[in-house]
Amino acid sequence: MDLKPILDELFAMTFHAGIRPGLERITELCSHLDEPHLRYPVIHVAGTNGKGSTCSMLASILTHAGYKVGLYTSPHIRQFNERIRINGTMISDEDVARLARPLMDQAKSFGGTFFEVTTAMAFQYFAERRVEVAIIETGLGGRFDATNIVQPFLSIITQIDIDHTEYLGTTLPQIAGEKAGIIKQGAPVVIGHRSGIVVNGRPVPDIRDVFVRKAESANTPISFAEDTIYVEMDAIHPDLTMTVSVTNDADRKYYTTDLCGQHQTSNIATVIAALPAISELYFVEEPHIREGLLRVKSTSGLYGRCDLINVDPFTVIDVSHNPGGIAALRDTLIASGKTPNSMQVVFGAMSDKDVAGMIDAIAPLAHTLHLCSPALPRALAVEELLNLALSRGIMNAVAHSSVAHAYKAAIAHGPTVVCGSFHVIDEVMLMC
Repeated sequence: MDLKPILDELFAMTFHAGIRPGLERITELCSHLDEPHLRYPVIHVAGTNGKGSTCSMLASILTHAGYKVGLYTSPHIRQFNERIRINGTMISDEDVARLARPLMDQAKSFGGTFFEVTTAMAFQYFAERRVEVAIIETGLGGRFDATNIVQPFLSIITQIDIDHTEYLGTTLPQIAGEKAGIIKQGAPVVIGHRSGIVVNGRPVPDIRDVFVRKAESANTPISFAEDTIYVEMDAIHPDLTMTVSVTNDADRKYYTTDLCGQHQTSNIATVIAALPAISELYFVEEPHIREGLLRVKSTSGLYGRCDLINVDPFTVIDVSHNPGGIAALRDTLIASGKTPNSMQVVFGAMSDKDVAGMIDAIAPLAHTLHLCSPALPRALAVEELLNLALSRGIMNAVAHSSVAHAYKAAIAHGPTVVCGSFHVIDEVMLMC
Protein backbone atom coordinates (compact mmCIF):
# COMPACT_ATOMS: atom_id res chain seq x y z
CA MET A 1 0.00 0.00 0.00
CA ASP A 2 1.02 3.63 -0.42
CA LEU A 3 1.92 4.83 3.06
CA LYS A 4 3.25 8.20 1.93
CA PRO A 5 0.06 10.30 2.41
CA ILE A 6 -0.37 9.09 5.99
CA LEU A 7 3.30 9.56 6.83
CA ASP A 8 3.31 13.02 5.27
CA GLU A 9 0.40 13.92 7.52
CA LEU A 10 2.10 12.36 10.53
CA PHE A 11 5.42 14.14 9.93
CA ALA A 12 3.56 17.42 9.41
CA MET A 13 2.57 17.22 13.06
CA THR A 14 6.23 17.93 13.88
CA PHE A 15 5.87 21.36 12.32
CA HIS A 16 2.39 22.11 13.66
CA ALA A 17 2.80 20.86 17.23
CA GLY A 18 6.61 20.81 17.45
CA ILE A 19 8.33 19.20 20.42
CA ARG A 20 6.18 19.56 23.52
CA PRO A 21 7.58 17.82 26.59
CA GLY A 22 4.92 16.53 28.96
CA LEU A 23 2.92 13.40 29.73
CA GLU A 24 -0.64 14.70 29.58
CA ARG A 25 -1.24 14.13 25.86
CA ILE A 26 0.34 10.65 25.65
CA THR A 27 -1.64 9.69 28.75
CA GLU A 28 -4.86 10.72 27.04
CA LEU A 29 -3.97 8.87 23.84
CA CYS A 30 -3.19 5.67 25.71
CA SER A 31 -6.25 5.89 27.95
CA HIS A 32 -8.42 5.57 24.83
CA LEU A 33 -6.45 2.44 23.91
CA ASP A 34 -7.04 0.85 27.33
CA GLU A 35 -3.47 1.43 28.55
CA PRO A 36 -1.55 -0.86 26.17
CA HIS A 37 1.81 0.02 27.74
CA LEU A 38 0.76 -1.73 30.96
CA ARG A 39 0.08 -5.10 29.34
CA TYR A 40 3.66 -6.41 29.08
CA PRO A 41 6.96 -6.08 30.98
CA VAL A 42 9.10 -3.12 29.90
CA ILE A 43 12.78 -2.25 29.97
CA HIS A 44 13.05 1.54 29.70
CA VAL A 45 16.28 3.06 28.38
CA ALA A 46 17.39 6.70 28.43
CA GLY A 47 20.71 8.44 27.80
CA THR A 48 22.47 10.69 25.32
CA ASN A 49 24.85 8.27 23.64
CA GLY A 50 24.55 4.51 23.34
CA LYS A 51 20.90 4.00 24.17
CA GLY A 52 20.01 2.71 20.69
CA SER A 53 22.90 0.23 20.71
CA THR A 54 22.09 -0.82 24.27
CA CYS A 55 18.43 -1.42 23.40
CA SER A 56 19.39 -3.43 20.35
CA MET A 57 21.87 -5.61 22.26
CA LEU A 58 19.24 -6.39 24.89
CA ALA A 59 16.67 -7.17 22.19
CA SER A 60 19.11 -9.46 20.40
CA ILE A 61 20.02 -11.38 23.56
CA LEU A 62 16.37 -11.84 24.58
CA THR A 63 15.43 -12.86 21.04
CA HIS A 64 18.16 -15.52 21.03
CA ALA A 65 16.81 -16.64 24.41
CA GLY A 66 13.54 -17.46 22.62
CA TYR A 67 11.32 -14.55 23.64
CA LYS A 68 9.00 -12.38 21.59
CA VAL A 69 10.66 -8.97 21.94
CA GLY A 70 9.21 -5.59 21.03
CA LEU A 71 11.76 -2.85 20.27
CA TYR A 72 10.85 0.85 20.01
CA THR A 73 13.65 3.23 18.96
CA SER A 74 14.03 6.57 17.23
CA PRO A 75 14.70 8.20 14.92
CA HIS A 76 14.64 6.00 11.86
CA ILE A 77 17.20 6.19 9.07
CA ARG A 78 15.42 5.17 5.88
CA GLN A 79 11.84 4.26 6.67
CA PHE A 80 9.45 5.04 9.48
CA ASN A 81 8.70 1.35 10.14
CA GLU A 82 12.23 0.90 11.54
CA ARG A 83 11.05 2.51 14.77
CA ILE A 84 8.74 -0.37 15.75
CA ARG A 85 10.04 -3.94 15.52
CA ILE A 86 9.29 -7.37 16.93
CA ASN A 87 12.23 -9.78 16.87
CA GLY A 88 13.87 -7.56 14.28
CA THR A 89 10.88 -7.45 11.91
CA MET A 90 9.49 -4.00 11.19
CA ILE A 91 5.83 -3.12 11.63
CA SER A 92 4.01 -3.48 8.29
CA ASP A 93 2.74 -0.56 6.22
CA GLU A 94 -0.79 -1.86 6.73
CA ASP A 95 -0.43 -1.82 10.52
CA VAL A 96 1.10 1.66 10.47
CA ALA A 97 -1.85 2.96 8.46
CA ARG A 98 -4.43 1.17 10.59
CA LEU A 99 -3.01 2.44 13.88
CA ALA A 100 -1.90 5.92 12.82
CA ARG A 101 -5.19 7.25 11.42
CA PRO A 102 -7.35 7.21 14.58
CA LEU A 103 -4.42 8.27 16.77
CA MET A 104 -3.61 11.24 14.55
CA ASP A 105 -7.25 12.33 14.46
CA GLN A 106 -7.43 12.19 18.23
CA ALA A 107 -4.06 13.86 18.79
CA LYS A 108 -4.91 16.79 16.55
CA SER A 109 -7.89 17.62 18.75
CA PHE A 110 -5.61 18.51 21.67
CA GLY A 111 -2.31 19.41 20.01
CA GLY A 112 -0.62 16.02 20.21
CA THR A 113 2.76 15.57 18.60
CA PHE A 114 4.35 13.27 16.04
CA PHE A 115 6.34 11.45 18.70
CA GLU A 116 3.33 10.98 20.97
CA VAL A 117 1.31 9.40 18.16
CA THR A 118 4.23 7.16 17.20
CA THR A 119 4.79 6.11 20.81
CA ALA A 120 1.12 5.23 21.34
CA MET A 121 1.19 3.31 18.07
CA ALA A 122 4.16 1.23 19.28
CA PHE A 123 2.53 0.55 22.64
CA GLN A 124 -0.67 -0.64 20.98
CA TYR A 125 1.13 -2.74 18.37
CA PHE A 126 3.16 -4.55 21.03
CA ALA A 127 -0.01 -5.22 23.04
CA GLU A 128 -1.84 -6.60 20.01
CA ARG A 129 1.06 -8.86 19.13
CA ARG A 130 1.38 -10.05 22.74
CA VAL A 131 5.09 -9.40 23.11
CA GLU A 132 6.73 -11.02 26.12
CA VAL A 133 8.94 -7.99 26.77
CA ALA A 134 9.18 -4.51 25.25
CA ILE A 135 12.40 -2.52 25.16
CA ILE A 136 11.49 1.15 24.98
CA GLU A 137 14.01 3.88 24.12
CA THR A 138 13.24 7.42 25.20
CA GLY A 139 13.07 10.05 22.51
CA LEU A 140 14.27 13.23 24.19
CA GLY A 141 15.25 13.47 27.84
CA GLY A 142 13.37 11.21 30.19
CA ARG A 143 11.26 12.95 32.82
CA PHE A 144 8.80 14.49 30.33
CA ASP A 145 9.45 12.13 27.43
CA ALA A 146 6.29 10.54 26.01
CA THR A 147 7.64 7.06 26.73
CA ASN A 148 7.81 7.83 30.45
CA ILE A 149 4.26 6.65 31.15
CA VAL A 150 5.54 3.07 31.13
CA GLN A 151 5.93 1.18 34.40
CA PRO A 152 9.16 -0.72 33.76
CA PHE A 153 10.59 -3.63 35.69
CA LEU A 154 14.05 -2.24 34.85
CA SER A 155 15.37 1.20 33.92
CA ILE A 156 18.71 1.81 32.21
CA ILE A 157 20.56 5.10 31.70
CA THR A 158 23.50 5.14 29.27
CA GLN A 159 26.25 7.74 28.76
CA ILE A 160 25.20 11.37 29.29
CA ASP A 161 26.47 14.20 27.09
CA ILE A 162 25.44 17.76 26.26
CA ASP A 163 22.52 17.65 23.81
CA HIS A 164 19.06 19.22 23.35
CA THR A 165 20.06 22.06 25.68
CA GLU A 166 16.92 24.04 24.83
CA TYR A 167 14.83 21.37 26.54
CA LEU A 168 17.11 19.56 28.99
CA GLY A 169 19.42 22.21 30.42
CA THR A 170 22.90 23.45 29.62
CA THR A 171 24.98 21.48 32.13
CA LEU A 172 25.66 17.78 32.52
CA PRO A 173 24.01 17.59 35.97
CA GLN A 174 20.86 19.27 34.62
CA ILE A 175 20.68 16.90 31.67
CA ALA A 176 21.37 13.90 33.92
CA GLY A 177 18.52 15.04 36.16
CA GLU A 178 16.12 14.96 33.22
CA LYS A 179 17.32 11.51 32.13
CA ALA A 180 17.01 10.29 35.73
CA GLY A 181 13.30 11.06 35.49
CA ILE A 182 12.74 7.52 34.15
CA ILE A 183 13.76 6.04 37.53
CA LYS A 184 10.63 4.71 39.19
CA GLN A 185 9.72 3.17 42.50
CA GLY A 186 10.13 -0.59 42.57
CA ALA A 187 12.12 -0.77 39.33
CA PRO A 188 15.88 -1.17 39.76
CA VAL A 189 18.04 1.11 37.64
CA VAL A 190 21.38 0.36 36.00
CA ILE A 191 23.59 3.33 35.15
CA GLY A 192 25.96 2.94 32.23
CA HIS A 193 27.33 6.49 32.41
CA ARG A 194 31.01 6.58 33.26
CA SER A 195 32.42 9.60 35.08
CA GLY A 196 36.02 10.72 34.98
CA ILE A 197 36.62 9.61 31.39
CA VAL A 198 37.94 12.04 28.78
CA VAL A 199 35.68 12.75 25.79
CA ASN A 200 36.99 14.94 22.97
CA GLY A 201 39.79 16.20 25.17
CA ARG A 202 37.55 17.13 28.10
CA PRO A 203 37.04 15.17 31.35
CA VAL A 204 33.45 14.12 32.00
CA PRO A 205 32.20 15.54 35.33
CA ASP A 206 31.13 13.18 38.09
CA ILE A 207 27.32 13.12 38.12
CA ARG A 208 26.77 9.87 40.01
CA ASP A 209 25.12 11.72 42.89
CA VAL A 210 22.33 12.93 40.54
CA PHE A 211 21.29 9.33 39.91
CA VAL A 212 21.83 8.23 43.50
CA ARG A 213 19.57 10.99 44.87
CA LYS A 214 16.83 10.14 42.39
CA ALA A 215 17.02 6.41 43.18
CA GLU A 216 16.92 7.14 46.91
CA SER A 217 13.85 9.35 46.49
CA ALA A 218 12.17 6.53 44.52
CA ASN A 219 13.29 3.97 47.09
CA THR A 220 14.64 1.73 44.36
CA PRO A 221 17.95 -0.15 43.93
CA ILE A 222 20.65 1.46 41.80
CA SER A 223 23.84 -0.03 40.36
CA PHE A 224 26.63 1.41 38.24
CA ALA A 225 28.00 -0.82 35.52
CA GLU A 226 31.50 0.57 35.96
CA ASP A 227 31.57 -0.68 39.56
CA THR A 228 31.10 -4.36 38.69
CA ILE A 229 31.85 -4.93 35.01
CA TYR A 230 35.04 -4.11 33.14
CA VAL A 231 34.94 -4.43 29.36
CA GLU A 232 38.10 -3.97 27.33
CA MET A 233 38.44 -3.81 23.58
CA ASP A 234 40.63 -6.72 22.48
CA ALA A 235 40.64 -6.27 18.71
CA ILE A 236 38.79 -4.54 15.90
CA HIS A 237 38.64 -6.77 12.84
CA PRO A 238 38.80 -5.62 9.18
CA ASP A 239 35.03 -6.10 8.78
CA LEU A 240 34.50 -3.76 11.78
CA THR A 241 33.41 -6.49 14.13
CA MET A 242 35.08 -6.41 17.53
CA THR A 243 36.28 -8.82 20.19
CA VAL A 244 36.11 -7.70 23.81
CA SER A 245 37.07 -9.13 27.16
CA VAL A 246 34.47 -8.88 29.92
CA THR A 247 35.65 -9.12 33.52
CA ASN A 248 33.09 -9.60 36.29
CA ASP A 249 34.44 -10.30 39.78
CA ALA A 250 37.27 -12.78 39.06
CA ASP A 251 35.69 -14.15 35.89
CA ARG A 252 36.86 -13.17 32.40
CA LYS A 253 35.06 -14.02 29.16
CA TYR A 254 35.63 -13.04 25.55
CA TYR A 255 32.83 -12.03 23.18
CA THR A 256 32.73 -10.99 19.53
CA THR A 257 30.14 -8.45 18.47
CA ASP A 258 29.10 -6.85 15.20
CA LEU A 259 29.09 -3.45 16.95
CA CYS A 260 32.56 -1.98 17.21
CA GLY A 261 34.34 0.86 18.93
CA GLN A 262 35.69 1.82 22.31
CA HIS A 263 32.34 3.46 23.13
CA GLN A 264 30.57 0.13 22.65
CA THR A 265 32.57 -1.35 25.54
CA SER A 266 30.58 0.91 27.87
CA ASN A 267 27.30 -0.21 26.28
CA ILE A 268 28.28 -3.88 26.58
CA ALA A 269 29.16 -3.35 30.24
CA THR A 270 25.75 -1.76 30.78
CA VAL A 271 23.98 -4.70 29.13
CA ILE A 272 25.95 -7.28 31.14
CA ALA A 273 25.25 -5.33 34.35
CA ALA A 274 21.52 -5.37 33.54
CA LEU A 275 21.30 -9.13 33.00
CA PRO A 276 20.88 -10.11 36.69
CA ALA A 277 17.70 -8.00 36.92
CA ILE A 278 16.49 -9.33 33.57
CA SER A 279 17.17 -12.90 34.71
CA GLU A 280 14.66 -12.41 37.51
CA LEU A 281 11.93 -12.65 34.83
CA TYR A 282 13.59 -14.32 31.84
CA PHE A 283 15.74 -17.40 31.34
CA VAL A 284 18.96 -16.13 29.76
CA GLU A 285 22.00 -18.40 29.46
CA GLU A 286 25.55 -17.83 28.27
CA PRO A 287 24.90 -19.02 24.66
CA HIS A 288 22.07 -16.48 24.36
CA ILE A 289 24.41 -13.68 25.44
CA ARG A 290 27.15 -14.85 23.10
CA GLU A 291 24.86 -15.17 20.04
CA GLY A 292 22.99 -12.00 20.93
CA LEU A 293 26.15 -9.87 21.00
CA LEU A 294 27.55 -11.52 17.87
CA ARG A 295 24.43 -10.79 15.78
CA VAL A 296 23.03 -7.53 17.13
CA LYS A 297 22.46 -5.95 13.74
CA SER A 298 20.90 -8.90 11.94
CA THR A 299 18.75 -9.89 14.92
CA SER A 300 17.45 -6.49 16.03
CA GLY A 301 17.54 -4.61 12.72
CA LEU A 302 20.01 -2.00 13.98
CA TYR A 303 22.26 -0.27 11.46
CA GLY A 304 24.06 3.01 11.01
CA ARG A 305 26.47 2.46 13.91
CA CYS A 306 29.97 2.41 12.40
CA ASP A 307 28.60 0.31 9.53
CA LEU A 308 30.96 -0.77 6.78
CA ILE A 309 28.81 -0.42 3.66
CA ASN A 310 31.55 -0.79 1.05
CA VAL A 311 35.00 -2.36 0.98
CA ASP A 312 36.40 -0.64 -2.13
CA PRO A 313 36.55 2.18 -1.38
CA PHE A 314 36.34 1.58 2.36
CA THR A 315 33.11 3.39 3.32
CA VAL A 316 31.57 3.72 6.76
CA ILE A 317 28.30 5.35 7.83
CA ASP A 318 27.56 6.43 11.39
CA VAL A 319 24.55 8.27 12.81
CA SER A 320 26.43 9.98 15.68
CA HIS A 321 25.19 13.54 16.03
CA ASN A 322 26.90 15.05 19.07
CA PRO A 323 30.58 15.62 19.94
CA GLY A 324 30.88 12.57 22.19
CA GLY A 325 29.49 10.24 19.54
CA ILE A 326 31.64 11.73 16.78
CA ALA A 327 34.76 11.47 18.96
CA ALA A 328 33.95 7.81 19.60
CA LEU A 329 33.60 7.22 15.85
CA ARG A 330 36.96 8.91 15.20
CA ASP A 331 38.70 6.85 17.87
CA THR A 332 37.12 3.63 16.56
CA LEU A 333 38.36 4.21 13.02
CA ILE A 334 41.85 5.07 14.26
CA ALA A 335 41.84 1.91 16.39
CA SER A 336 40.86 -0.07 13.28
CA GLY A 337 44.02 1.13 11.50
CA LYS A 338 43.02 4.42 9.88
CA THR A 339 45.55 7.16 10.44
CA PRO A 340 44.90 10.83 11.20
CA ASN A 341 44.22 13.02 8.15
CA SER A 342 43.61 9.93 6.00
CA MET A 343 39.87 9.84 5.34
CA GLN A 344 37.34 11.65 3.23
CA VAL A 345 34.71 12.86 5.70
CA VAL A 346 31.17 13.65 4.54
CA PHE A 347 29.57 15.81 7.22
CA GLY A 348 26.25 17.58 7.65
CA ALA A 349 24.26 18.45 10.76
CA MET A 350 21.09 19.91 12.17
CA SER A 351 21.27 23.55 13.24
CA ASP A 352 20.20 22.80 16.82
CA LYS A 353 23.22 20.56 17.49
CA ASP A 354 26.70 21.35 18.81
CA VAL A 355 28.06 21.51 15.29
CA ALA A 356 31.33 23.18 16.26
CA GLY A 357 32.05 20.42 18.76
CA MET A 358 31.35 17.75 16.16
CA ILE A 359 33.58 19.39 13.56
CA ASP A 360 36.38 19.66 16.10
CA ALA A 361 35.95 15.97 16.95
CA ILE A 362 36.08 14.64 13.37
CA ALA A 363 38.60 17.08 11.86
CA PRO A 364 41.74 15.17 13.01
CA LEU A 365 40.64 12.17 10.92
CA ALA A 366 39.91 14.15 7.77
CA HIS A 367 42.10 14.42 4.72
CA THR A 368 39.20 16.44 3.28
CA LEU A 369 36.04 17.53 5.04
CA HIS A 370 33.16 17.38 2.54
CA LEU A 371 30.44 19.62 3.97
CA CYS A 372 26.81 19.30 2.94
CA SER A 373 23.28 20.11 4.09
CA PRO A 374 20.46 17.53 4.14
CA ALA A 375 17.23 18.59 2.45
CA LEU A 376 15.46 19.60 5.67
CA PRO A 377 14.52 22.97 7.17
CA ARG A 378 16.36 22.10 10.41
CA ALA A 379 19.64 21.43 8.62
CA LEU A 380 22.47 23.91 9.01
CA ALA A 381 23.16 25.61 5.68
CA VAL A 382 26.35 24.44 4.02
CA GLU A 383 27.64 28.01 3.79
CA GLU A 384 27.36 28.33 7.56
CA LEU A 385 29.08 24.96 7.98
CA LEU A 386 31.98 26.11 5.83
CA ASN A 387 32.31 29.42 7.68
CA LEU A 388 32.25 27.56 10.98
CA ALA A 389 34.98 25.16 9.86
CA LEU A 390 37.18 27.98 8.55
CA SER A 391 36.68 29.99 11.74
CA ARG A 392 38.08 27.03 13.68
CA GLY A 393 41.20 26.87 11.54
CA ILE A 394 40.05 23.87 9.51
CA MET A 395 41.25 24.67 6.00
CA ASN A 396 40.73 21.28 4.34
CA ALA A 397 36.95 21.83 4.08
CA VAL A 398 34.94 21.90 0.86
CA ALA A 399 31.27 22.90 0.53
CA HIS A 400 28.96 20.85 -1.70
CA SER A 401 25.53 21.67 -3.06
CA SER A 402 23.98 18.42 -1.76
CA VAL A 403 24.66 15.31 0.26
CA ALA A 404 24.81 13.32 -2.98
CA HIS A 405 27.49 15.56 -4.46
CA ALA A 406 29.52 15.44 -1.25
CA TYR A 407 29.32 11.66 -1.11
CA LYS A 408 30.29 11.16 -4.77
CA ALA A 409 33.26 13.51 -4.39
CA ALA A 410 34.41 11.75 -1.24
CA ILE A 411 34.33 8.16 -2.49
CA ALA A 412 36.13 9.21 -5.66
CA HIS A 413 39.15 10.10 -3.54
CA GLY A 414 39.46 7.16 -1.15
CA PRO A 415 38.36 5.80 2.25
CA THR A 416 35.23 7.63 3.37
CA VAL A 417 33.20 8.13 6.52
CA VAL A 418 29.73 9.71 6.51
CA CYS A 419 28.46 11.21 9.78
CA GLY A 420 26.82 14.10 11.62
CA SER A 421 23.11 13.31 11.29
CA PHE A 422 20.60 10.53 10.72
CA HIS A 423 19.37 12.61 7.78
CA VAL A 424 22.77 12.66 6.06
CA ILE A 425 22.93 8.87 6.36
CA ASP A 426 19.39 8.59 4.98
CA GLU A 427 20.29 10.52 1.83
CA VAL A 428 23.49 8.52 1.31
CA MET A 429 21.67 5.20 1.75
CA LEU A 430 19.22 6.20 -0.98
CA MET A 431 22.20 6.17 -3.34
CA CYS A 432 23.56 2.77 -2.30
